[in-house]
Amino acid sequence: MKLRKLTLHNVRRFANRTAVLGPFGDGLTTISAENENGKSTFFDALHALFFYEYGSGRKELKEMQPYSGGAMRIAVEIELDGENYLIEKVFNLKKAGSSVTITAMANGTILKQADDAEQWIQQNILTVNNGPFGLLWVRQGTIGVDVSPDGIDARRNVMSSVRGQIDAVTGGRRMDSIVQRCKQDLDAISTKQDKPKAGSQWKDAVDRIDQLSEENDKLANLVAALSNDLGLKRRVATRLRELQAPELRVLRTDAIAKAEEQLTATREHDRKVQAAQKDIQILRNEEQGLERDIKIITDNQDRRKAIADEIAVKETAVKEARDAKSKAQDDITKLQTKISEHEQDRRTQTEELRQIRKSERETDKRKRLATLSDLSQQLKAPKQQLSDAAVNLDSDEITEAVVDRLSDLERRRDIAIETRKIQFARFTVSADTSPANIDSTDIPNGEYRLIDQKLTVKLPGFGTMSLQPAEGVGQGIADPEALQSELDNELLSLGLGTVVAARQAHATWRKATQDHQAAQLQIRALAPDGLEAIEREWATLCDELSHPIDQFAMFAANSGQEKISSEAKERGISSLDEVIAQLREELSPLQEELATQASALTEVEVLSLRLRSDQEELAVSEGENEALDGLTKAKEAKEAEIVEERTKLEALQVASADLSAAISLHERAVQADNEDRKEIHRLERDLARLDGAIQTQTEGSVEEKLAEVSGKLLRAKERAAQFEDHVKALRLLVEHLDAARTDAQETYFEPVRKELLPLLRQLHAGADFQIDPDKLLIDTITRDGVTDRIGALSGGAFEQIAILTRLAFARLFAKHGNHVPIILDDALVHTDDERISTMFNMLAQIARDQQIIVLSCRTRAFSDLGGERAFIAELKDGVEYH
Repeated sequence: MKLRKLTLHNVRRFANRTAVLGPFGDGLTTISAENENGKSTFFDALHALFFYEYGSGRKELKEMQPYSGGAMRIAVEIELDGENYLIEKVFNLKKAGSSVTITAMANGTILKQADDAEQWIQQNILTVNNGPFGLLWVRQGTIGVDVSPDGIDARRNVMSSVRGQIDAVTGGRRMDSIVQRCKQDLDAISTKQDKPKAGSQWKDAVDRIDQLSEENDKLANLVAALSNDLGLKRRVATRLRELQAPELRVLRTDAIAKAEEQLTATREHDRKVQAAQKDIQILRNEEQGLERDIKIITDNQDRRKAIADEIAVKETAVKEARDAKSKAQDDITKLQTKISEHEQDRRTQTEELRQIRKSERETDKRKRLATLSDLSQQLKAPKQQLSDAAVNLDSDEITEAVVDRLSDLERRRDIAIETRKIQFARFTVSADTSPANIDSTDIPNGEYRLIDQKLTVKLPGFGTMSLQPAEGVGQGIADPEALQSELDNELLSLGLGTVVAARQAHATWRKATQDHQAAQLQIRALAPDGLEAIEREWATLCDELSHPIDQFAMFAANSGQEKISSEAKERGISSLDEVIAQLREELSPLQEELATQASALTEVEVLSLRLRSDQEELAVSEGENEALDGLTKAKEAKEAEIVEERTKLEALQVASADLSAAISLHERAVQADNEDRKEIHRLERDLARLDGAIQTQTEGSVEEKLAEVSGKLLRAKERAAQFEDHVKALRLLVEHLDAARTDAQETYFEPVRKELLPLLRQLHAGADFQIDPDKLLIDTITRDGVTDRIGALSGGAFEQIAILTRLAFARLFAKHGNHVPIILDDALVHTDDERISTMFNMLAQIARDQQIIVLSCRTRAFSDLGGERAFIAELKDGVEYH
């Protein structure tokens, strides 16, 4: 049989859609697609088509149904014995609406339908190939070979079949038939633990023994029970007479009356004790209230005394603070008097200086007129320099801070540009004809462009290319374009084009400022009061001295005696100023000391006032002492009353009886009487029951029935022993036959070794293996002299050997006349690159004579597998869309 095409409708992810997988070639066919494209859905659908009846409601079919529900349709085109057939099933998860048809594709004739179609699939496909399907179809995530009983039987059947020349009892089919017959006979009556099997004759014999034993035990128990009931009746009657005796009833009644009398007296005494305890508690509460009232008065008295002591301390502190303040005030007064005396002396000397200067003024005016004449000549150069500098200073000032800010922006921009060049990738273009562009801006050939943001590069004649930086690259780097924009705005606001122009403007401004300042300093040095003042002074002096205003003036100096006299007077006044300044400096600490002492005085006065206020609030109330004496005496009286009450309580407690004991005594007396009455009623019922049971058993002849059942039980045990001996004989025979077959297994396993060993040695040169005779699979593998169990191999090695084993059995099936396709769904997931190439070669080698279908999500790796390629397509309006 070969698969050709598989069609699905409304299965899993293909809800309300039709999907097609194929076509499949005679040899190797690969289907490569990403996960979630439906490969496993096709695999499961193919399995459901062959193995699930059309009216089935299996869980696996429900899992294949999409969430939207509805019927699922699965159809497969196959080639069988040179003829093409279409097998189609509709699963509606219930009999109604489900169907199956077999169609001959040569003429479109429907050959079989419904149950006849299922029987056709069973006879033409499953009867021959049921084992191979389970062996050769590999589901996703399943790399081991089937070890179920069905899989083992399939492998044993094919190996026995292909070894037609081995027909001795020690191997081959005859051995298999004999062993199988013995095992079937053994399995019909025994479990694997040599226990009776449910439904077998041995189990029936054992169950018969259990049934008769139970009946025998029951009858024996009845006989024993009859004897026991007779003895029990005698004991019950005796006990009943004892309990119903009149003297016992009188004793019980007297005991209850005495216990009730004692309990009543004890409860009355206990009530008196509890009342006394409550009275003592009330007295203690009243005593505690008196203690609280006494404590309030004594606390107020202690607080008044503490405040009085603290007021005395504060009054001393107030006196000391006042004395310190008075002393500081006296020191200030003395120093201010001394300052006033020196200031009066200074006013006197200042008046004398004024008179001296008045006499010098005439001479000074002439001298000043000559000086002003000379000064006018010296001022010509700085005045011109000042005028020139003012011209350069008419424009807005470019300060050094502005230049530094512009330079810093330019430096940060350059750093951001270089940093982005380091962190961001860049690219260049080289266009032959039309240049590439970004947002309609051409990119010059050979010019580097950074990939610092998402870019869409248009390539004329080719298309567009999207570029963007890697995630996280460039974080924390300043934006150079933002810095450049900020720099341009700053320059534009200053009316400048570049930072260099700003530096030059700043230098020009700075030089003009320096020239202007130098000229002003020269003019200020020559004319401290300004040029206008000099001009006014010149005009005034010329008028006062009757000198022509437009002529140069000269002056001859006198002896200078008056000058010396005025200077001496000025030095005297200066000395007085120094003394006064020194005295004023001494005044400042004294004023601070006065302020400190005044503040301290204010603080202690405030605290003293607060204490006096507290003292007034805690003043002794009228009758306070009398109230304290009264409370003290009341407390003493209350304590005496408590002592008296405690004495009474102790006397009551000494004389009191145990209430719990009295209650227990009463309860015990009542309970004893109640239990007697209950036991009388129970004994009367038991006596009636025993009379009835004894009469029934006497009429049933249980002794005769016991003898009959004992004979049947003996015969049943003998029959079960015969079955047990038969099981032992069968088990021994199977063991001997298995031992004989093991001796001949090398010949028996020769077909599979012949197919598997060449494949294995392509993967591992010189390797060998041993087969497990029970599972009929590879048990150990030997490579380079080292033997390993299959279960201990790595995932990759294990899946490789599992695939090779399937390939070997596929060859055996083909030689036996059963051509079944091999289907591998996402196999070789753990195999390394070197060995997967070797596995691909072997798959291609087997596919020369065998149909192999490989489904994989590893599109790149399995593109090297070769063979024909099939695809998953959706069918719309009869057209396949890939």
